[in-house]
Amino acid sequence: MNKSQKLILYFITLALFTINLFMTLIELPLQVIIIFSNVEIIFLLFISYKYLFRGFLIASIFNIFNGIHLYLKYMLDKDLILFQMAFFHFIAIVLSSVIYFLANKQQKYVKAIEANSYLDGVTEVFNHRYFQERLDTEFSKAKRMSSVLGVIFLNIDNFKRYNDTYGHRLGDVFLAETAEVLVDAVRSQDIVCRYGGDTFAIILPQLGNEEIDYIVNNILLNYQNFIKNKMPAQELGISISLGYSVYPHIATIKDELISQADTALYRAKQQGRSNIKVYRDVFNEIKLNLNQTESQLFISLKTLLGTISAKDRYTLGHSERVMEYALSIGKEMRLTDEELKILSIAALLHDIGKIEIPQDVLNKKEKLTNEEFELIKKHPIYSAEIIQPLANLGKLYPIVLYHHERYDGRGYPKGLKGEDIPLEARILSVADSFDAMLSDRPYRKSLSKEKAIEELKLGCNTQFDSRIVESFLKILLKSEGKN
Repeated sequence: MNKSQKLILYFITLALFTINLFMTLIELPLQVIIIFSNVEIIFLLFISYKYLFRGFLIASIFNIFNGIHLYLKYMLDKDLILFQMAFFHFIAIVLSSVIYFLANKQQKYVKAIEANSYLDGVTEVFNHRYFQERLDTEFSKAKRMSSVLGVIFLNIDNFKRYNDTYGHRLGDVFLAETAEVLVDAVRSQDIVCRYGGDTFAIILPQLGNEEIDYIVNNILLNYQNFIKNKMPAQELGISISLGYSVYPHIATIKDELISQADTALYRAKQQGRSNIKVYRDVFNEIKLNLNQTESQLFISLKTLLGTISAKDRYTLGHSERVMEYALSIGKEMRLTDEELKILSIAALLHDIGKIEIPQDVLNKKEKLTNEEFELIKKHPIYSAEIIQPLANLGKLYPIVLYHHERYDGRGYPKGLKGEDIPLEARILSVADSFDAMLSDRPYRKSLSKEKAIEELKLGCNTQFDSRIVESFLKILLKSEGKN
């Protein structure tokens, strides 16, 4: 029972006490006493249902009091109706107990159903739905209390290999054992959830200084010790990678906590298995290479990108992952440091024009109408217009403007073809498409990594420049080797 319910029950009790005291001290007509007794019995039955044990206790006290009071009046007046009303009050005690028992049983049943709906069936830790709802609660609390809140994302390296070798049944057992290790490695107040597949998320409320570093290292150490006793997993190179972020030191809004922890996890896996990464703010890193005017504008654009994420949660995390992919391709293709800098800015800002697209269109689950799709196709133009003040930064403007052009000339907004599309825009197209295929969107589920790679290959020399796809596949192959 929360504070407001306790307060309401207190006022109900006070009101009943006052009315009953008045009824006892003042001689009232029999008809009034009968009406009041009937109404009070019904009301007391209701509070037994509404407030369970406390309600039953209050109902019993007032029913006993009224029963005795009416019986004493009956002894004086010898009016059989008074005896009947006294009897009804004592019967009401029995009814209240039955109502309390049934209501209490119903509430326990409802709570059990709710608890099961929040639990992952394989690992018996909380599920993705509970993670989202609890993070909302904890973020609001952290904001209100000016406390620190952390989020860790964890992924089992090479788990697919384990599943393929030993089957899904033993894979599920391994996931459940992993969940046990995580629960044992964190504090009692931390919330361990299965985010999806072989990825887990942990909410860390009310963190102290340096505490998150201890927790993530403790998780990694415990997991390494766990794997030592699992020879088959050890032989397959099973380990765990972690990425995390913290509010308010790094993240400023709840959605940033999720996207930043996810991005940090991606970076951890990119650098090899069994790794920990804290989110680093790439915007601030890039800002250091800009002049004062450009720097101020760039940070303003970062704020604008955060506003888009309020409309479409996908955008901010997607932009940062696309930047990572694009930079990897750029380095593989030996772009200069200056070209890589411009490419990273373009990747971060390529979808900023979505601020002009209505939210109901961005998040539409059904197929877009022709008019809606034409509106979506304008976002590269909107993006290029928004970053126009930064246009003196090399090819930034055309990279953003042409990142949805196709190698066969069937893209938009200008229908450019082949080498007419700037190289960096072609790189961004591959990186953007690959991450989009790996991400859940309102209108479709994500593809597997294998299926996304297959789609890239199918798109060679039609949607994508085949040389860029080949370079990217080399990078992914190297990454698989590390993991």
